[in-house]
Amino acid sequence: MTRGPLAIIAGAGEFPLRLAAVAAQRGRTVFVAALDGAADPAAFGSVDLQSYRLGQLGRLLEDLRGRAVTDMVLIGSLPRPSFAALRPEASTLRYLPHFARAFRGGDDHLLRGVVSFFEGQGFTVHGPADIAPDMAAPIGALGRKTASTEQKALIARGFELLAALSPFDVGQAAILADHRVIAIEAAEGTDAMIRRVADLVASGRLRIAKGDGVLVKAPKDGQDLRVDMPAIGPQTLRNVAAAGLSGIGLCAGRVLVGDAAALGRHADQAGLFVEGVGA
Repeated sequence: MTRGPLAIIAGAGEFPLRLAAVAAQRGRTVFVAALDGAADPAAFGSVDLQSYRLGQLGRLLEDLRGRAVTDMVLIGSLPRPSFAALRPEASTLRYLPHFARAFRGGDDHLLRGVVSFFEGQGFTVHGPADIAPDMAAPIGALGRKTASTEQKALIARGFELLAALSPFDVGQAAILADHRVIAIEAAEGTDAMIRRVADLVASGRLRIAKGDGVLVKAPKDGQDLRVDMPAIGPQTLRNVAAAGLSGIGLCAGRVLVGDAAALGRHADQAGLFVEGVGA
């Protein structure tokens, strides 16, 4: 991989911050393009940063080329916008036909369209784990607790379920307990799915025995991990604990955890296992 300037197209959350810090520590010159309504520019400190609306693509390209950037990472959460909400500036109008086609499909189709656009403009799009491999889940337990034989079997079944659902372009997570599927992530996202299960438990409509219940998280088959890598963070652990689950099984190397040691400490505090499992 080249060692030239790295652009981070930053959405919301802690992962863009972590990636910017790790890349800078490893000697990369970092430029952050903070997306309005998602990234918090103040959180990045003194890094070279500019904020952009989605309709300012032309301006973004000019700034990238002015900094001799060829490598980029797109990272952080961003609600799917409507095509009508782009409000393009004049310098962006020429690119609208490409994005009009990209919007005619699900999230995977849109994200592939974003990647193909930047590649067509001469940039190389990297996955966050390409730049900072230690941001992805390692194999084994992140904290002191490990999954039991029964929990490992639930995790394996959960991975099989997510693989089978891949052609339908649904979520990247599921919850299993008592040898059955409790919930599957859809458009609401992982944390909202976990809270849905917690509500069922709190209302008495669902019982999860102590030591049972796992969240599994893995990418869909063929998912482009450069722009759509599954991720968990401390809030996910808090939600899992509140739902009465026992832990989390992750596809090692293919799910972002950010700071694995810190997440392991969160798991220990919550009494959970968080374990990376080989694909």
